[in-house]
Parts: sequence; C-alpha cells; structure tokens
Amino acid sequence: MSDGSKNLYKDAGVDTAKGDSLVDWLQAKKPSFTHPRGLGRVVEGIGGFAGLFSMDLSRFKNPTLVASTDGVGTKLLLGLSEKICDGLGQDLVAMCVNDLYTVGATPLFFLDYYATGALDEHQFRQVLSAIKSSCEVCGMALLGGETAEMPGLYEKGHFDLAGFVVGIVDDSRRLGPTNVKPGDTLISLASSGFHSNGYSLIRKWLTEKPRPDLREKLMAPTKLYFEIPELLIRHQEAFHALANITGGGISGNLPRVIPDHLHAVIEKDKLPTPEWMREFIQFNGSEIMDVEDVFNLGVGMVAVVDGSKSAEFLSSARELNLEAAVIGHLKTKEGPATVEYT
Repeated sequence: MSDGSKNLYKDAGVDTAKGDSLVDWLQAKKPSFTHPRGLGRVVEGIGGFAGLFSMDLSRFKNPTLVASTDGVGTKLLLGLSEKICDGLGQDLVAMCVNDLYTVGATPLFFLDYYATGALDEHQFRQVLSAIKSSCEVCGMALLGGETAEMPGLYEKGHFDLAGFVVGIVDDSRRLGPTNVKPGDTLISLASSGFHSNGYSLIRKWLTEKPRPDLREKLMAPTKLYFEIPELLIRHQEAFHALANITGGGISGNLPRVIPDHLHAVIEKDKLPTPEWMREFIQFNGSEIMDVEDVFNLGVGMVAVVDGSKSAEFLSSARELNLEAAVIGHLKTKEGPATVEYT
C-alpha cells in the first residue's frame, strides 16, 4: 500500500501505522513461551495471521481440549466513565479462564479481540499489559488476537473486549456432575468484588445515588483462580465439581455442576459477603437475597468436595492463599438440582 492510500485510510479514521506500532510493542514484551507445566510451547504467536501452539500430550491418557469465550460487559462503561481501565484486561482473562477451571482444565493459550472507534495508545497499552500479565499469572500464552479500529461503530474513546481461551484436561480427571454425590460439602472461594457481572444494575444505582467512595472497590478486577490446578493435583479424588459464580448468582450457577435429584443447602450467614458490598446493596434499597440471582455476594467459586475430605481441602486452599469457607452441603431431593438458603 502506498503512503498516499495510507493517508486516505487515516483520513477515514483508521490509523494503520499506529496499529502496527502497537503490535510491535506487544511482540517485544515477550517473544517466546514454554508452558510452565511442560504442556507445550508457542511456535508462532503475535504478528502472524494465526497462532501456532505445539502440545506435549505424553502425560495424558485421554486428552480433551477445552475452550471458553467471554467479555467484560458493561463494567467497561463504568471503567471508562471513572477513568479506571487498568484492571479491565484482567477482567477479560479471568472471565474466560475461570470458566475453564470449572472442568478441571489447565489453560494453554489465550487470544483477545480489542475493538475501538479510534486507537488510544495509552488505553491500549493499559488493557493489553493487563491481559498479558494475567496470562502469565495463569501460566498460559497470549498467542494472538485482533485489534480493530472501526470509526462509526464505536464512539471515540470507547472500546470493547472479547477473549478466547483454550486449555486441556485428561477426560478421566474432569470435574463435573458425574462425580457429585449426597453429603458433599460446598466450599466458597471468595471473590475480589462483584467481578464482571451485574454492572447494568450497578450503573443504574450509581446514576441514582453516586458513590465515589466505592469507585476502586467497584472496579476491582475479577479474581484469577490460578490456584485451582494445584488444588486438583492435591485432591484429585475428593474434588468433585466447581461452579463459577457469575451472572445468575449461586442459585443460577451451582445447579449447572450438580446432577438432578440433589439439592444444595446453603447457610446465608456463612456467605463471605464483604461488609462494603452488603452496605452498597442496602444503600440502594435492596436486601442480599433480593439480588442473589444478580451478584456473587462475595463468592467467586463454589467447590463441591467429598464431605469426609473437606477439612484437608480447606487447609490446602488456605495454604494457597485462597479465602475458603464451608457454606453448605448437598442432600438428596427429587426433581431438578436446586439451591435452598437457610
């Protein structure tokens, strides 16, 4: 393409030279990757038309690939209005990789999609730096992605994010409903806040009753549960299932990982809801159970664990610096899987 035609495209609102320079910056941050658990390496990553990852499957009897995709949702709009965008990259990675952990998978690589009306170099570097560092925390590669500048589709200064993660699990070690039984213990792994769910309601509340004192807490990045693979290694037989508590709350997500004819009994007083979260909900005229199907209430994950091994699981989780607590148990009950609060 000639310089003249590049200028024509720039006149239309697309700066390809800036986009190329940001890709070069991203490539220079870490050009190679070998998986920390010896599961493979990047052959070709950022900068090509497609990413290549060479896997080592020697330790798997029945390797199964696991994939997940997600975004950050309307938390992006709150981040833009509050000018707090540095945690949104972690939100994106966490919303994808935390789903992967629920089947017992180890993440291999991640791809992102960043779309904007006009590339803002500072904003891009903030978000992509957080994506890259979050991938490193989780022991996976940022294999590639897409940066799209689309004037007219997005307002200047606005952007959207989507993420895609691929991992692997040995099918015989997969977490899920087939492992779950009556008497299993429900263990909460605390959240870092509201994570990235319920922000349409949060933004509505903030419009009606601003809370500048809570801006940092409301924009806290979604927790990365990178400790889960280690818990799986330590408690392979006792760790039965794992629910990621996203939109829909515990009652909307826990039944997805327990079979029919089982009933989850949860003690309300044992939920690790932070006081600031409880106060914020009540400040807006609601009670905790009114919004149980919207927010995580401080519970980021619920692990379903063999009741006789729950003490050892709790000890390991706390040793790995996870804030863990028993919040309930499973019992037999006819019909579809349900959740009851006592």
